Amino acid sequence: MKAVIVAAAALLAGATGAAWAETRPPELNTQAARSFSDFQNLGPHRAFAVSPEGGGFLWAGASGPDPGGAVASVLKSCAEKSGGKACTLHVVNNYTVTGQNWRETVPARAAGAPDIGRLRPEPYWSMRGPQLATGLIVWSHGYMSGKNSTESAPQVWTGRFLRAGYDLYRFDREWIADWASDATALADAVRKAKAMGYRRVVLAGQSAGAWVSLAALQRGAPADGAISIAAAHHGTVDKMRDITRARSEWQHVLDGIKRGPRVVVVNFADDTYDVGGRMNDARSIFGKTGVDAVVIDDPPGFKGHGAGADFGFARTFGPCLLAFIENGAKQKPCS
Repeated sequence: MKAVIVAAAALLAGATGAAWAETRPPELNTQAARSFSDFQNLGPHRAFAVSPEGGGFLWAGASGPDPGGAVASVLKSCAEKSGGKACTLHVVNNYTVTGQNWRETVPARAAGAPDIGRLRPEPYWSMRGPQLATGLIVWSHGYMSGKNSTESAPQVWTGRFLRAGYDLYRFDREWIADWASDATALADAVRKAKAMGYRRVVLAGQSAGAWVSLAALQRGAPADGAISIAAAHHGTVDKMRDITRARSEWQHVLDGIKRGPRVVVVNFADDTYDVGGRMNDARSIFGKTGVDAVVIDDPPGFKGHGAGADFGFARTFGPCLLAFIENGAKQKPCS
């Protein structure tokens, strides 16, 4: 018990000045204050800058090994819209850095945040720790054959959960060759996270990451929820030898999920990885098994396999995704 208390204290100390404390400079104008509030709802890597006139500028969802890309982009954007005047960097990820060198202020890894099985903490992101966090959200990235996606950004809607007090870990797979092993490892990591003291664990992912999140539930992961965005496992439809296999394996995964966790499945129009009919499968199977689920099928205004990464999707669906996973509320437009 003493070790747990010490670890929690270290994590809290490491989070001092973090943006989730909603620290903002008093000189922000009204528009900039709204921009900063919006910024708090977006995921990493992210950065917020303030112009000499008090305007606010944000950049979020930047991929890469560190937040450097987000920092460079937001400062450039701010300067261009401020007539070339130098802007002040205020927040990097969830650390307040005003008046400091962010690279000296923001640690590459949160203090006291260990690996959890094959999960690792989101780099350059402050954590509360299992005793203080609302819960843990685990991001599983998508995958393209021959490409290392371990430095890809979580989709920006995850920021809703982070602002609500969740810690953020990643389930990274540099090369995906053994799907069953990956799903089992993810399920095992959820058990470890619960044993550490995380009261809630939510699995979330896009494409291959969405599929492995659902497959982990199928293997008994004691997660409290899962958010599947454009799940895929078999490549694009035009290159599938047998599209019936993709459909039947999807049905098999969903059919194996037991009641308990709340599940969200999202699919977009014009998704080249979608064989069709899968959201009808989800409605039918979850209706039979009694799984508490939300099915978001071809939401208007969003198209393509990567539509979940859109800022508009985060702003439109982020609040209702959080409300459903947290308390089962089926609010529009998720309802």
